[in-house]
Order: sequence, then structure tokens, then C-alpha cells
Amino acid sequence: MDFVNPPAMFVFVDGLLAPRIFPLFYRSFASSVALNGDETVLEFGGGSGGISERLAGRLKRGSLTCMDICPPMLEIAKRRLRRFPQARCLLGRIENLDLETGSLDVVVIHNALHDLPEAERSAAVRTLASLLKSGGRLHFREPTKSPHGFPAERYRDLMTQAGLHEIASREYKLFPIGPVVHAVFERQT
Repeated sequence: MDFVNPPAMFVFVDGLLAPRIFPLFYRSFASSVALNGDETVLEFGGGSGGISERLAGRLKRGSLTCMDICPPMLEIAKRRLRRFPQARCLLGRIENLDLETGSLDVVVIHNALHDLPEAERSAAVRTLASLLKSGGRLHFREPTKSPHGFPAERYRDLMTQAGLHEIASREYKLFPIGPVVHAVFERQT
């Protein structure tokens, strides 16, 4: 699918309908991200901001950036996040955004990494890893069943090849997408 210019039905279902029908789908992942409230957080592939909205409410002294390549989805995210002055939205590919190396405490990826073309995944994960501070964490939850995902070990390989170390992970079934891997990796010096 072309995520830069997605079909209107995708934007409607994924951006507007799904967050209202499946709030637990978003809430369960967002609540699993350990935050003190003063972190600098990036949601990679944030789409319509379903996860970002839940994280921003927990960042009283921190900041959140929701980034995505899809203009209509990011417009929905902007509306969702407008009540959070500590949140912003950025449009573009992670490799092209003006973000400072070593500036993030937390990176969050929810159901987005598997959608990147194979040729772009490694570079994107390396860029995300470089943006983390020492001790910074990358949290992700991704599908593991083809054709809408890939095996958990391939996600782990992407993370470790980018210099990240696994802290925790588990695999389970999640409605409505099926088998997933939910993991936390850390940048160590």
C-alpha cells in the first residue's frame, strides 16, 4: 500500500474508526511503556496518533513527537494532540527529519515497522537507535504472521544489528491482528 497517498477508506478505518472501536488495542500498548513523565519520546509511524495521544497525557514535563509519512493520518494526529502543548507532529521519513542524535529517551513503534519496504527497514532502525540517548529504550509491538508481519526473530535481528540490546519481549495473540511480538530494547554505551 502507498502510505504517502493511502486510499480514503484506509484513512477512515485506520485513522478514525479503529481507535474508537478498539481502544484497548492502543491503550494496552501505550500503558506498557514505562514513563516518569519527563522523557523525550518519539512515536515512529504514529499514523493517526492513537498511541501518541495516550503517551502525551503521561508526559507532564516531557515532550512527544509523532512522526509519519502519511499526510492525512498525521492531520488526524494533529487534531488528537492539539490539547497537549508538549506534543508535535512531523511529516517525513525518519532518515530525513531534523532530529538530534542521542536526544531521545524513548522510541515507540506500534504496528508500523513491518509496513516499511524491506530495503528501508535496517536504515530506519539504525536511525532510530542513533537518536536514543545511552540507556534510551525502544518499545515495539508488531505482527509476526505473514503476510502482515514477519517472524519475531527478524525484528530482533533488526534491533541487535542496530546496536540495541533486548531487555524484554513476549509473543502473544492480539485481537484484531493475530500473533504479535512485544519487546523493549535499550541503547547501551
